[in-house]
Amino acid sequence: MRNTLGAALITCVIIGLVAGIGRAVFIGDFARRIDPIGQRVFAALGRRDPSGIDRAARLREVDDRFARHTAATLLHVVPGAAYMLLVPIQLSRRIRSRHRRVHRWNGRLLLVAGTVSTLAGMFFGLGMPYGGIGEAIVVALTGALFLFAMGRAFVAIRRKQITVHREWMLRALSVALGISVVRIVAGVYDLAFSPAGYSLDVLFVWSMWTGWAIAIGVAEFWIRRTRDQWRRATVEAT
Repeated sequence: MRNTLGAALITCVIIGLVAGIGRAVFIGDFARRIDPIGQRVFAALGRRDPSGIDRAARLREVDDRFARHTAATLLHVVPGAAYMLLVPIQLSRRIRSRHRRVHRWNGRLLLVAGTVSTLAGMFFGLGMPYGGIGEAIVVALTGALFLFAMGRAFVAIRRKQITVHREWMLRALSVALGISVVRIVAGVYDLAFSPAGYSLDVLFVWSMWTGWAIAIGVAEFWIRRTRDQWRRATVEAT
C-alpha cells in the first residue's frame, strides 16, 4: 500500500507542477490551451460534448478571472508550484533522519509557500467563485483546514510533539495535493457527465467536493493506520 500511495503522491505532484507552471506562463488562456486535449479524449472514446459555444465561453470566463488579476495569480501558482516541489523532500525518510536541518528548513519553506498560495487562492475562490456559492464554501473549508493544519504542525514541532506534528503536516499536505485530485476527478466528471448536459461550473463544484474528500479521507486513513507504528518508532529513536 505504501508503494501505491507513493505513486499517487508523485502523480499529484506532477499534475500540480504542470498546472502551476502552465498557468504562470499562460495566465490569460491556459484553460483554453489544454481544452483540445480533452476534446481529443472525447473523440477517442466516442463521446459527444454538446456544450459547444457555451464551453468556450465558460473556459474564457475561467481564464479571464486570472488574467484580470495577474499579481494574485502569480502569488497563487508560483508558491503553489514551489510547494509541490518541496513535498517529496519533506516526506523523504532519508532526509528526515540523516539531514534534519534540511528537513526543518524545507518545512519552513513549505509553511511560507503554502500560506501565500492558499491566501491568494482564497482571493479567487471566495471573491470571484467560478462555481458560485458551492465553490466558495469548499474553498473556505479547505483553505481554513490547510492554514489551521500548518499552524498546528508548527506549534507541535516547537513543543517537540513529533507525532502530532507529523499528523497535522499530513493533513495539510492532503489539502494541497487534493487540488491535483480535484483536477483528475474533474476530467472524469467532464467525460462522464458533459454529454448528459451538465454545465462545466456544476461539474467543477462536484469535482472540488469529491476530490478534496478523497484526498483528505485517504490521509486520515493513513494517519490512523500508522499512528501506533510511528509512535513506537519515535520512542525507540529517543
